Amino acid sequence: MITYSLIWLLHLLPERVLYLLSDFLYLMMHYVVRYRKKDVYDNIARAFPEFGRNEIRNTARKFYHHFCDLILESAVSHFYSESEALERITYKNLELLDALYEKGRLVMAVTGHYGNWEYLTTLGALTRYPILGIYKPLRNKYFDRMVKKIRRRFNSEPIPMEMIARSLITHFRNHHPVLTVVLSDQRPMFHQIQYWTKFMGLDTPLYLGTEKLAKKVDAAVVFFKIRKVKRGRYEGEVELICEDPATMSNHQITDAHVRILENLIREEPGYWLWSHRRWKHSLERFTEEHKAHTILQT
Repeated sequence: MITYSLIWLLHLLPERVLYLLSDFLYLMMHYVVRYRKKDVYDNIARAFPEFGRNEIRNTARKFYHHFCDLILESAVSHFYSESEALERITYKNLELLDALYEKGRLVMAVTGHYGNWEYLTTLGALTRYPILGIYKPLRNKYFDRMVKKIRRRFNSEPIPMEMIARSLITHFRNHHPVLTVVLSDQRPMFHQIQYWTKFMGLDTPLYLGTEKLAKKVDAAVVFFKIRKVKRGRYEGEVELICEDPATMSNHQITDAHVRILENLIREEPGYWLWSHRRWKHSLERFTEEHKAHTILQT
């Protein structure tokens, strides 16, 4: 209740004051708390081996500034009206979604932890699609309820990860077109790894759920690029990956959305979630354990 009241008070602040608060939060997080500082700097250095010390430091600073903006933006967005929310993100190429809806197609919309992905909840206010957002339930029940309440606005419904396949199959069988938003850069648990590819030049394990579900329910696949235009303002752009997933070979959809996200990060590296321990698992360890498991099975 205290947290909810605090966020309500924050949303009353003028944007200029809110971002002054974000600047203070940046100083605390980067220089005092040093939130995952080693992970952030190591990740940037590994993804951009051509960067010198100053480029790594400048990218990290930009990330921390953006990350603090993101925390406050996502918190106060809970109280935005539809018009206030749509002031903060505009979209390009939404007519692609209109065309797919006219055909009665389900859509898998892929994005990453880049820009402010939380603002994609506004899609339901601009398209005829009901929006399904895959999420991982939080252990803290209070925050879990708050996050679900935020994401339910504008014709959007959060769906726990373990229930999304059943939900999509039901919509498919009932000829009910929905648009499902998927964050593609989540790190699989070690025992769940099925596929490795290069991402930012590094061996990276990926979930194949988007590709498999798209083929199972015959869903078109698009990517949402979310660019930060200026502080507090974003632009979403829809890019078609495939309209007919059955024509795509294994891993082709996955590799396509990985390349799009990678290119987006390279445009402006500071707006990706570098604190995420994306490369915690190593291909070498996975290969060795897979070999040992194979030997035990023979």
